[in-house]
Order: sequence, then structure tokens, then C-alpha cells
Amino acid sequence: MLAPELTTVTDVDRRHTTMTITGPIATADHGAAILTACQQLPDGHGLVVNLSAVTFLTETGVRALRHLAHSITATGRSVAFVCAELILRAELLLGDLDMLAPVLQADEQAFALIDRAA
Repeated sequence: MLAPELTTVTDVDRRHTTMTITGPIATADHGAAILTACQQLPDGHGLVVNLSAVTFLTETGVRALRHLAHSITATGRSVAFVCAELILRAELLLGDLDMLAPVLQADEQAFALIDRAA
């Protein structure tokens, strides 16, 4: 199975980092790679995870995203997930990801929440 492609952009002025995930989030290894990449956040920065380009998501992938949200919030940072696709967003909500972090439709919504929390 292909691995997800992770792209990050840091906004130093607004103090948040956006990670865009393209491809599948299907295995524990995929989740571990995402978590490792997110542990490199600058101090005091919130995290926006854009999942709009995810092509395949398994139950293991949802668990990995829940673990990511828990890990980031445990350090006192804010995290929000973005997914423009309604069906995928519904899967995230059914997996209770929204109990740990907001699951939103657009980056702009997430930026507003993260900026307020920072």
C-alpha cells in the first residue's frame, strides 16, 4: 500500500502549522509517520491537519488520528482537523475524532479556532 504524503506549512506570525495529508491513512505505520512529523512543531504553535486529499481511511487510520489529537492536546497545543469531503468528514465524526478536536470543513474555520486558542 502507498504511504501518505505529508506537507507542512508554518505561519510564524499566526503561530500555527498546517499539515496536508495526501493519500491513504490505513496502517499503524502511516499513523506513526504522521505523529512523528507533528512532533516537530515549533513551540507554542497550533496544528491544522487537512485531510481533504486523503484517498483511503481505515479504522486503524481513525485511531491514529485520535492518538495524534490526544498527543498534541496533551502538550497544551490546539489541533483542528479539516476535511472538505462530506463522506470522509462523516467517517471522522463517527469515529469520535470530534470529541478530541474540531473537525471542520475549511482551513479558514480551523485557522480562526487555532488563532484564538494560541
